[in-house]
Amino acid sequence: MELRSTREMRRNEQLTKAMANKTEGQPTAAQTKPTQSKAQPPADKLSLSRQALSWLEEQNRKLWEQDMEREQRRQDRMNDCLSSMESKKKELDAMDKALKVLRICQKIAASIMKGDRVPPEDLKYLMDNDPEGYKMAMAMRRPKEDPEDVESALEEEEKRNTEGSTEAVASGGESTPAPEVPSSGESASTSTE
Repeated sequence: MELRSTREMRRNEQLTKAMANKTEGQPTAAQTKPTQSKAQPPADKLSLSRQALSWLEEQNRKLWEQDMEREQRRQDRMNDCLSSMESKKKELDAMDKALKVLRICQKIAASIMKGDRVPPEDLKYLMDNDPEGYKMAMAMRRPKEDPEDVESALEEEEKRNTEGSTEAVASGGESTPAPEVPSSGESASTSTE
């Protein structure tokens, strides 16, 4: 399909007329030979005035602007989704840490309620992180004739973290080791110094 403006078509018509007038007087080689007519497929032609051409260009520009606005809105929505996902991930991490703390506090409180002896650092941890749980555990404590010495729940959690980190390193993932919590012997030696 061929698109031309009206001005260009007029100019071409004038050129073809001028060329035809020049060659009218002289027979060409094509005119002297017998003509064999080859059927040429008709070409589709469309002529546009300047007004129509400018209107089409304006419409094309408007469509392009709408596409750009649509693309910008889509990009903004994607950025909003990504930022909300990041904030949700931070919230989830904070909730995960709080759940771990509450799980440790629950183990310590259960040991206290059974009447077992709990290490002093566990009691301090429970008092600092769950004062209401500490009060409840002390109120519901059952006396025992032969209380057991309970292993520190903090050390159990530390062991789990180090086991999990060695498994992650063995599988090719990276993990940071858990922070060391001083045991009861170490805390006593640091307080006497």
